[in-house]
Amino acid sequence: MNKISHFFQNKKIQNSLSYLAIAIIAIYIIVVNFNTRYWEKDDRVIINDIKLYYVYLPAIVIHNDLSFEYVDKIYEKNINHIWFIPSPKGIRTVITTFGMSIAYSPFFMIAHSLAPPLGYDANGYSLPYKFALMFSSLAYALMGLFFLRKLLLKYFNNTVTLITLLIIGLGTNLTVYLTKEAPMPHSYEFGLISIYLYFVSKWYEKPKFMNSFWVGFLAGLITLIRPTNILVLLILFFWGITSFKDMNQRIRFFTRSYKLVIIMAGSFILIWLPQFLYWYDISGSIFFNSYEKSGSSFYFNNPQIINQWFSYRKGWLLYTPIMIFALTGLVFLARGRKALFIPVLLYFLGMVFILSSWWSWWFGGGFSIRSYIDMYGVMAIPIAASLTAAMKSKLPVKIITLSIVGFLIFVNLFQTYQYRKGIIHYDSMTKKAYWAVFLKKHHTHDFYQLLEKPDYQKARKGIYEIVPDYYSKE
Repeated sequence: MNKISHFFQNKKIQNSLSYLAIAIIAIYIIVVNFNTRYWEKDDRVIINDIKLYYVYLPAIVIHNDLSFEYVDKIYEKNINHIWFIPSPKGIRTVITTFGMSIAYSPFFMIAHSLAPPLGYDANGYSLPYKFALMFSSLAYALMGLFFLRKLLLKYFNNTVTLITLLIIGLGTNLTVYLTKEAPMPHSYEFGLISIYLYFVSKWYEKPKFMNSFWVGFLAGLITLIRPTNILVLLILFFWGITSFKDMNQRIRFFTRSYKLVIIMAGSFILIWLPQFLYWYDISGSIFFNSYEKSGSSFYFNNPQIINQWFSYRKGWLLYTPIMIFALTGLVFLARGRKALFIPVLLYFLGMVFILSSWWSWWFGGGFSIRSYIDMYGVMAIPIAASLTAAMKSKLPVKIITLSIVGFLIFVNLFQTYQYRKGIIHYDSMTKKAYWAVFLKKHHTHDFYQLLEKPDYQKARKGIYEIVPDYYSKE
């Protein structure tokens, strides 16, 4: 017994235990993906918005045709319903940026080289490409968890870090975006922002060339994938700030370190350069707001925060209840770790305001509020603060906290199973529908009559109503 006790008290062993959380998450996702095998199905993987994020790769690598004229001639079965908008020059244009194609590209190139020897068409849409896309999201998420672990261990102990990683990987809607809807941007952004956080903390410890390059490059790629995520720059500026006096010192620090700031800016622009060149080619300007052309917009005078957090349609805290630990953790950060509290709070509040002001506050089809996944690397910090406070409390508090964590992880895994099976609807849930299927493996007979379809056309105008009797014939 003494040998076993000494084994677990060994500092190296303790520090390595948090790797167990990453291994558990990876195994779970791999098992689910090989059980569902979405890459073998025609109507899975490269579908919906993913077709837009992805289409640049076959257009450039296979067809050398960014006018997308080839779409009319081939691949009708694979890429039907890709919607284009006309640029100011009348050129067929995709509304999404290059960001996700850049993120996909290493895995695309591996699939492209392996497709012919494996007996598949090297057309960008055969099985090897879909398989590569499915697991590319897991690769980014695991890299994010690895760097998030390193960051958390700077401020929290190994036990708290282990539980925090399990909460992020198994207790949130991230699981859906590593399985059923894996190639959507959110798991990639979670991974990249988590890595970015680590390099920001490292940059303040060692403000040198390579750290500066990576901070700027990662911020550029994060923003290129989802431009609203430019708010990660708040974390860079406010990291370690505890007062207005610190802000004055921070400004002077950035002024003294102008060479490193230039390196950051340069690496940020570097990853954006292909996008600027493309926009200039199709519009005559290096900036082109393609989303405006598609009728999408923000309504900053009418943010839907209450709906986004609590509605039965998609409410973040209803479908991802474990994130209540992130909100309570902000209080503990404010009390004991102000150097982390201010950057986390400002980033979180800014993102919530922007995301809740988007015309489709529920973000179309998906499970919970999928755009919040991008923030989970940042929100892991207040989660860890909550757990630290609980672990320092008396035994009953520890037991209750761990029991709640375990139960909410179970609820999330069960609900993500329901979502994969269509038991939880992708955009039309109501209070009656939610409780009719709560922790059940099958629909009720009247499930579709309990749903309410959002009116997307009115929502684009900032009017939030339902389509009457949309499911009456289901």
